Amino acid sequence: MRDLQLPPHLLPGFIVREALAAGVAASQLSARSLLHPFHGARTTRELSPMARLELLMRALPSHAFACGPTAGVVLGVPLPAALHDDAFGRPTIGVSYPSNRIRGRQVRGRSLKIADDEVLTRRRIRVTRPSRTWRDLSAELDLPAFVAVTDFLIARNRRRCTIDQLTAEHTRAPRSPGAGVRRRALELCSERSESPRESELRCVLELAGLPRPECNVEIYDGARFVARVDMLYRAQKLVIEYYGDYHRDPDQWSRDEMRRAELESLGYRFTVVTRRDFDDLPALAARIHRLRSASAAS
Repeated sequence: MRDLQLPPHLLPGFIVREALAAGVAASQLSARSLLHPFHGARTTRELSPMARLELLMRALPSHAFACGPTAGVVLGVPLPAALHDDAFGRPTIGVSYPSNRIRGRQVRGRSLKIADDEVLTRRRIRVTRPSRTWRDLSAELDLPAFVAVTDFLIARNRRRCTIDQLTAEHTRAPRSPGAGVRRRALELCSERSESPRESELRCVLELAGLPRPECNVEIYDGARFVARVDMLYRAQKLVIEYYGDYHRDPDQWSRDEMRRAELESLGYRFTVVTRRDFDDLPALAARIHRLRSASAAS
């Protein structure tokens, strides 16, 4: 950028008032080489979604915070792809009621009744705390996707909230939007789930009237460890595995087949679920029901 020299601390993105305070002339801020991601900000190149969000928050009033889906992505909560993208593309920004909500085409403004301790800082961005984010997301998601969010937050291997904290969060607003989804998710959640698709699959099976399978079960042949399976109907010796795209790797596929052969040699039945199965959930549930019935009859 030969025609525009900026202080290094402003790069690659900055707020106009920051540049003016650093001595940059107002005329320089109209340079064609600068991008205008939103009002009051400039960048020297395209930013990552998270960096762009951080820049936006610096441009907004200091009392603003990310909430709903945008708080979810900052906190690492698993969201459906379309909602995840929208959380960055049109961030949901909150202020504490009775302050007027942030307006503009680039944001979804919310004025929320919220306590000071319900907002914290993550990745240099003010966001609603996990339990409050959970409450707000219940109005945005269907039940299987929201069960996946709930499982993620209470997961035993990296717990962000306890079930008691989520129950208390629901109790504080039992009639707010999404209350029915929250109530059912508290009944269907599991701290043993280890992926969003596992959570969604377990939820689908229970909603179809099937018993809850055990999650992430270790199977032994005597003292010999054989496998750790996603889901198990123990009485029917039926194993259910969710295979994401990484299972198509040749080495992974080979390991999967060896593991499957070991389980089948011990009398287990084995079925694989992929993302395409979620296109027809009734057919998926019917298949699991048939396999359970066949296992019980054999």
